[in-house]
Amino acid sequence: MSGEEALKRAALRSEAAQWFNLGRSGDMTLDDEHRFHEWLDRSDTHRDAYRRVERAWMIAGTIPQEPEMLAAPEPEKEEVGRRPRWRRHLALAASLLLVFTVGWTFYQDGMPGSPTQDQRFRTGAGQTTTVTLPEGSVVTLDAETEMRLHETPGERRVDLVGGRAFFRVASDPSRPFIVHAGGKSVRAIGTAFEVSFEHGNMVVTLAQGKVRVEESGSGSGSGTDMVPGGQLMIGADHNWTLRRVDVAKETSWTEGRLIFMNDPLSEAVAEMNRYSARKLVFKDGQIPQKEVVGVFEAGDIEGFVKAMELNGIARRVSATDEEILLSGSE
Repeated sequence: MSGEEALKRAALRSEAAQWFNLGRSGDMTLDDEHRFHEWLDRSDTHRDAYRRVERAWMIAGTIPQEPEMLAAPEPEKEEVGRRPRWRRHLALAASLLLVFTVGWTFYQDGMPGSPTQDQRFRTGAGQTTTVTLPEGSVVTLDAETEMRLHETPGERRVDLVGGRAFFRVASDPSRPFIVHAGGKSVRAIGTAFEVSFEHGNMVVTLAQGKVRVEESGSGSGSGTDMVPGGQLMIGADHNWTLRRVDVAKETSWTEGRLIFMNDPLSEAVAEMNRYSARKLVFKDGQIPQKEVVGVFEAGDIEGFVKAMELNGIARRVSATDEEILLSGSE
């Protein structure tokens, strides 16, 4: 395949993935749908590219199978020009808005005609999204996350600049999938895992399969092999701690929910603020040393405040469009 042909095929895969993601988000307007069908009707190649994206998504096992998700809903009144609201339930509960730039660059990489693909994805405050990468892997990006993808014929590399992402890796033994963050690398072939990198701290949570975490470019062979249910925490102080966790709880954000089980209030507040433009702020910066138990919809700041007030954890002092000022209950 020539470099020009590879460029066209990669660009087509990118277009197909973007149409697929728009359809899943529930934000596709009637005009968008019309343009999407026009895009499909351009050629068999366009339709085949879209079918490949759909197939990769199904193989990754990410389509919800709960009866309530698949049942026919009651009709709802909708805004003119919008698709029925129930379709949005097929996507994440949180807002699925992706702010991204995609760049395709091709150059010789050891062999004539071997393409290298680069993409960049970024989400803002309160935004999460799920994207299908050109090679079939599926990535869910949390709010305030930046990720860069670099593909070569021998490797699929992701640089997690900051934030949190959940990866469902399409199996390809000839091209390992490697996530780099904070000078560490997570190597996988076909598996599902979460990586977060914030304030110099890296956390890897393994849901399925097997991954190996090691210092990037160390070449020493030293590192940690993880099994499902394990969570590896690597602090800015370079201490490595491996423990068992409830994966469903740790990754609940991918479904638009936040689960707290005796978590420190300070951590729960930080998580809730991640998904809301309206922030929770404690008077004088003093967050009570209390624990939180509960399940909340990501972004439901009001529900979280009411729960704290009902349980005597904190009380509302004042509120503006930008923040809710709280004080520890006396």
